[in-house]
Amino acid sequence: MAQNNGQGRIPLDDMRPKPSYSQIVANGKEPRHISTGPQSRGASSEARKGEKEVSDFHPVTKSKVLSSETLPHNSISALPVDRDEEQPASRPNPDSGPTKGNPTMEFLDCGLSEETHPQPDVQQLHRQIQILTTERYLAEEKAERAAERIEEMKRFMQRGISDIDHDTEGLLRDAEKLKEENKILKEQVNDAQSHIFSLQPYRKELTPDEVGRDYDSLVEGIQDWTQKLMEPFLENPIKSAAEILTVARKRPNEAARFRKTLQQYPDLIQGSMYPETDEDIVAAVILRFVHDNIFQKILYGSVQDYTRCISDIEHQMQINVEPKRDLFSIRTWTGEAYNALLSAPNFRSVRDRRRRDLTIELGNILRILCPKDRFIWLCENLEENCITPSMKLYEKLQVSTHHFYLDVNPFVMTTSGGDIVRSQDFLENIEKLDCRNILQNRKAFSLAKLDPPPSKKELLHDLLNVCTVMPALYMRQIGRRDAIKEPTIVRRQQILTAWGSDEKRQKFVDEGDRTVVAQLYFMKPERAESSFLRW
Repeated sequence: MAQNNGQGRIPLDDMRPKPSYSQIVANGKEPRHISTGPQSRGASSEARKGEKEVSDFHPVTKSKVLSSETLPHNSISALPVDRDEEQPASRPNPDSGPTKGNPTMEFLDCGLSEETHPQPDVQQLHRQIQILTTERYLAEEKAERAAERIEEMKRFMQRGISDIDHDTEGLLRDAEKLKEENKILKEQVNDAQSHIFSLQPYRKELTPDEVGRDYDSLVEGIQDWTQKLMEPFLENPIKSAAEILTVARKRPNEAARFRKTLQQYPDLIQGSMYPETDEDIVAAVILRFVHDNIFQKILYGSVQDYTRCISDIEHQMQINVEPKRDLFSIRTWTGEAYNALLSAPNFRSVRDRRRRDLTIELGNILRILCPKDRFIWLCENLEENCITPSMKLYEKLQVSTHHFYLDVNPFVMTTSGGDIVRSQDFLENIEKLDCRNILQNRKAFSLAKLDPPPSKKELLHDLLNVCTVMPALYMRQIGRRDAIKEPTIVRRQQILTAWGSDEKRQKFVDEGDRTVVAQLYFMKPERAESSFLRW
C-alpha cells in the first residue's frame, strides 16, 4: 500500500469497495490516464495548503461576495480541476509498492472507480464553509468598523471630557476669584456702613399721618375725660351754678387759681360767655397746659444741664465743624442725642417726678370742679388721660429728624384797659382753620360752601371768633443741604365761631344757660359781661 503524503486526500466515508487496478486489467478494461499538468490532481498537499492559507487571509469584502454568482449544486466537485468525473480512480494496490517519480501515477494508484460520485453532505458542508467564511469576513469588517467608530467616539469623548475638565477648572478658578472679590466687597460695604452710621446714626422717620393719628388720639382722650368731669354740672345747670358759687366761696383759693388760669387766655374768657361751652373751655385749658409745659419745653424743663450741652454742641456743629455739617445731619445728631437721654435709666426717675409734678399742678387748676374728697381720683385720671399720653407723644416728636410742633393762635387779645378785641389775622387765615359754628350745633364752617360768597365787610360784622379749642399741629421738613421747607399743616387749629347777625348771637346767648366757667370767673367783682366784647 502506497504511503499517503497528504496529496489529493478525498473522503472515502460511505463509499462502496472499489476494484483494484489488477481487477480492472483482468476484466479487460483499459485504465484511463489523466494528463499531468500544473493543475492536475497530483498537486502536492503543501501547495493546496498554501492556497488555503492564502484564501483564509485574503480580504473578502461584502461587495465581492455579492457580485459573485451563486454556483449551481452540481458545479461543486471534490475532484481536482483536470480530473474527469467519469474517470475511475484506482485504489493503490497493496501488493505493489508506490510508484515513484510520477505524481500522476501515484494519484491513479489511489484513484476512484467510475461509479464513485461526490456525496451531497460534502457539497452542503462546502457551501456552508464558504457562507460561514464570507459571513466571518463581513463580521470581521463590521467589527473593525465598529472598533474604529468606538475609538473615534472614545477620542471625541476624551476631547469633550478634557474640554469639560478645562472649563470646570476655569469655572472653579473664576468662582474662587468671585468669592474673594465678594468677601472684599462685603468688608468694604461693612466699613462704609460703619462710617456712614458714625456720621449719621440710625433714625426712624415719622410720617405726618402717623403723628396726626397720635395727636387725634390725645385730643379725643382729653375731650372724652372732660365730658365725664363736667357731666354732673350739665345735668342741671341752674342748680350746678348755685352749687359752684357756694363751693367757690368756701374754697376761694381754688377758685382764684382757676380764674388766674383763664386770665392767661382771653379767648377762653370770651368763649365762656356763650352757652354750652363748659366742656370746650375745660378741654382747652388742659390742652393749653400740656402745650405750654410739655410741648413747648425741652424735656419738660428738666435736666437743663444736659439740654444746654446738646444745644452748645449743635451750635458748634453749625459754626465751627469742618467739613461743614448740613442742617439735616445736625438735626439727626440732635434727635439721637435726645433719644440717648430719654433712654438713659437715670432719666426714668426724672420723667416720673416731672409727670407727678405736672399732674398735681393741673389738678390744682381744676380742683374747684371736683369734690374736695375726690382730689386723688382727679389727679389719677389727669395723669392717665392727659399727662402721660402728652409726654409719650412729645418724646416721639423730639427724636424725629423732621420738626413737629404745636402752635396756638387764638386771634383774640386784650387791650391795656382789659377789653377783649379780635385780631385782623383771623379772616386772613380762616381757610387754614377748622371752624365750628356754635349757632348751628357746631357745624363745620367753610367760606367755599357759602353761596353767594360773603364780602369782607359781612365777614367782619357777622363772623365772630369765639375761642380756640385745639392747637394746630405742624411739620417742618428738614431736607438735604440746609433745605428747610415751609411748614405744612398736619392738623388744623379748631376754633369755635358764631356765624350770624348780632340778633342771632344775642338770641343764642339769651336762650341758653350761663356756663359754670362764667359763674366762677365773673363772681368777683361782678360787672357787665358786655364790657368784654367789642364787635
